[in-house]
Amino acid sequence: MTSKDTETFSVCDKQVMKVKTQEERARIFDEVTVRVSEDFALDMHIDNGEENAAGLKTGDYVKLLPS
Repeated sequence: MTSKDTETFSVCDKQVMKVKTQEERARIFDEVTVRVSEDFALDMHIDNGEENAAGLKTGDYVKLLPS
């Protein structure tokens, strides 16, 4: 995420968060590290196995939770 995103979501670089999917059977990813750079987008990158297990697809929204 960018530094502007950190202000919007009240987080900081290298902060550890939880991320909750918004599917019918929600899942929580624990120990997700926030990375900040003006070259980054507001995206979460996970491997295909985690994506499939959580029922996620490109473009799905997730929710940041305090860790």
